[in-house]
Amino acid sequence: MDIKTAVILVTSAGSQIGSTLAQHFVSLGATVILCDKKTPQLSQTYQQCSTISDQVFQFTLNDHSLASIQALFSFIDKNVKRSPDVLINALTAEAMPNIFDQRASDLFTQRLSLMAATLFTFGQATAERMCQEKKNGVIVNVIAYADYQDLSGFDNATSMVAGFTQSWAKELTPFNIRVGGVVPAAQHHDSHWAEIQDELIRNTEYIVSNDYFSGRVMAA
Repeated sequence: MDIKTAVILVTSAGSQIGSTLAQHFVSLGATVILCDKKTPQLSQTYQQCSTISDQVFQFTLNDHSLASIQALFSFIDKNVKRSPDVLINALTAEAMPNIFDQRASDLFTQRLSLMAATLFTFGQATAERMCQEKKNGVIVNVIAYADYQDLSGFDNATSMVAGFTQSWAKELTPFNIRVGGVVPAAQHHDSHWAEIQDELIRNTEYIVSNDYFSGRVMAA
């Protein structure tokens, strides 16, 4: 896919990983839509991207429900005049509780459910739209961590991304929609965030631009 002519939707654009990816694709010439819940960080991401290009749009989500995502697509139709060619499904994974924690069951379920629901809802809504419009689209599920000193949720998040990526690719390949995933490699937990971030960006860009990549997860 030619990134310069692509419309790219970036979720969790107020997060560190979402903001970084958004600025990178804006710098490559893409039209970028930023979405997240209302936070100062989302506004900051929009301001930073706007200094690079005027082809940047932001939408504030009330929540991650299907109704809110449909409102997002209505906003895109009205303001961008084209639906997304690429979904960067960005998410910051939280650490998981210790198995001996008395609150572990409820907290684990809440965090895992939120992560799964967020990834799935955006992926489903975007895939349906791409299929309707017969787009040769791309979905990239990207996971980062808030604290690289605590990777207690690493296996859970990686397994989820791998599962979604592989199953979606099988379902969407007949519709010419590619799906890829990018996760930090476990052995890099002591590396500086900037190094991990650079690899996440490079791998995400590679998946978007490589027309033969689908159904696999890259470790950064």
